[in-house]
Amino acid sequence: METSRRYTPLRLYRRRRKEHFREQMKNLRLVVDWTVWVYLLVPGLLYLIGWYTSLWTKTLPAWATGLPLPVLTGLIYVVMLTGGVLIFVEEADVLFLKSRPLWMRTLMRQGLYRSCLQHLGKMILVTALTAPLWSRVYEMSNLQIALIAVWFGAVASFQAITLHITKVRHTGWRRWIQMIPLVIGIGYVTIHATSWMHGQTWKIIFGIVFIMLLLITVGQMRLLMKGTFEGDVREDLRSRLQLTALMLSRAVSKPKAPRTRSMIFRKPRKLLRNRSIANRTAEIALKAFFRNSATMKLYLQLGGLSIAAVALPPFPVNVIVCALLIIMLTVMFYRSWDVFATSDYVQLITYDSEALHRAGSMMVRMLFVPIGILMGFTLGLAWLGWIVGILTAAGAVAFGLCVLSIAGWVRLTRA
Repeated sequence: METSRRYTPLRLYRRRRKEHFREQMKNLRLVVDWTVWVYLLVPGLLYLIGWYTSLWTKTLPAWATGLPLPVLTGLIYVVMLTGGVLIFVEEADVLFLKSRPLWMRTLMRQGLYRSCLQHLGKMILVTALTAPLWSRVYEMSNLQIALIAVWFGAVASFQAITLHITKVRHTGWRRWIQMIPLVIGIGYVTIHATSWMHGQTWKIIFGIVFIMLLLITVGQMRLLMKGTFEGDVREDLRSRLQLTALMLSRAVSKPKAPRTRSMIFRKPRKLLRNRSIANRTAEIALKAFFRNSATMKLYLQLGGLSIAAVALPPFPVNVIVCALLIIMLTVMFYRSWDVFATSDYVQLITYDSEALHRAGSMMVRMLFVPIGILMGFTLGLAWLGWIVGILTAAGAVAFGLCVLSIAGWVRLTRA
């Protein structure tokens, strides 16, 4: 009897809920200096209270009086998408809970109740913060504002449970194929239904009753679902670790999924006709550069920033910027070659120093030419038109190749 009193479904749920809360607070204490936050939050709260009071007592700003109701509802719907459903199941429960359906349904039911209350509280807070707009701009009574808060809370709970059903059933691209239409559809209906309810108390009550029936329906569907234990564990783990992942995102980089095939250069096709040792080495270095996602991303970012830096300034500042960028790119591309030249792959092969130098010069030229053409064309296009852009592209490439040759000569003499 003592064991049955200690271990009931409700006691299990409450214990795990408390453990989850303690774990979140422990994580917050590890990364948040509450002394600093007190000095930040107190002035912030005082300013927010003053600003909120001014929305009730003073003339509303132009952006508030001209804000359409569908736009405000759409912004609130974005807030509705935050949060989810947490039913507190774990991998170790696979034998215990599967053999006791009552315990599983109790955990699930309590999790749904907790989610609905959280979304209702969140929407009450959001509606209270936007109450000056509902009252002074859209001319709604206090009763209608309270009913709108309940309406938003019910809609948020409905979309959370609906999306949770999709998440536990599907993974990968199938999940997104079903979630995106659901999010868009629920948002579209919510915005139009809120506009239809505007200023009519009976319409708001009717909408609340209707969404409550839908909420009860999807809740029962979730309780009757079978064969989703693995999905429940996966989504619970993701929800519990969401705050921890957010706090660690600034300190620890997200692990990347291993790629079995690169995005470009998937097949061993020849890039250069001359198959000398220098050309083949330059070709291998170029393919290795672009097969690495980090260096390819950096190359694309540098290209985009270089084009913007040449296009925005006026003449002749953009010409000076273009020349400086070419020198900077020369240094960076030669450093990329140094990384390859000192790698374990190159150390395994005995290279002639002259051939290795020619390979490095060829590799940096192939890296520079695409960016040089785009920079030069953008320079001429922003200056006098596309015809001049062709000439400036040729000039930028010629100047860049000259800088690359000088840099290669300097490196050879220092070696």
